Amino acid sequence: MKKLILLKDLFFVFTILIISTIDASAAEDLLKVDKTVIIQIVIFLAAIFILNPLLFKPLLQLVERREQLTTGRIKEAKELEKKVEQIIKEYKEKLDEVRAKAMEERNEIRRQAEAAAEEVIAKAHNEVQALLEDARAKLELKAKEIRAKIKPEIEMLARNVASQVLGREL
Repeated sequence: MKKLILLKDLFFVFTILIISTIDASAAEDLLKVDKTVIIQIVIFLAAIFILNPLLFKPLLQLVERREQLTTGRIKEAKELEKKVEQIIKEYKEKLDEVRAKAMEERNEIRRQAEAAAEEVIAKAHNEVQALLEDARAKLELKAKEIRAKIKPEIEMLARNVASQVLGREL
C-alpha cells in the first residue's frame, strides 16, 4: 500500500513535470524547454531509485516496526489485563469458597456446642431428677419412721383428747 502511495506521488510529480514542459513551450519568453529538462527528469528518477532502498524503504520499515511494536504492546497489555481479571475472579471465587467453608465449620461447631450443651443440660436434669427421687424416697422413709415412732404417741394423745372430750376414760 505504501509502495502504491509512493508510485502515485512519483506519477504526480512526473505529470507536473510534463505539464510544465508543455506550458513552457507555450511561454517561450519565460522558460525555454531544452535538453536540460530531460536531464533533470533523469536525475529526479535516478534520485528516486537510489533513495528508495536507502531512505524510503528503511523509513517505511521503521514505521511498520513501530506500529507492530505499539500494536504488540497494546495486545500484550490487553492480555495482561485479561489475566489480571481472571486472577481476581479466581481469588474472589476462592475467597467465597473459604468464607463458605468457614461459615459451615462455624455452624458445625455451633451445632456441636449446642448438642454438647443439651447433653450437659440433660445429664444435669437427669442427675437432679435422680437426686429428687432419692430425696423423696428418703423423705418418705423418714416420714414412715416418724409415723411409726409417733403412732403410739398419737394413739395415746387421741385417747387423752377423746377422754377429755367425752369426759370419761377409754
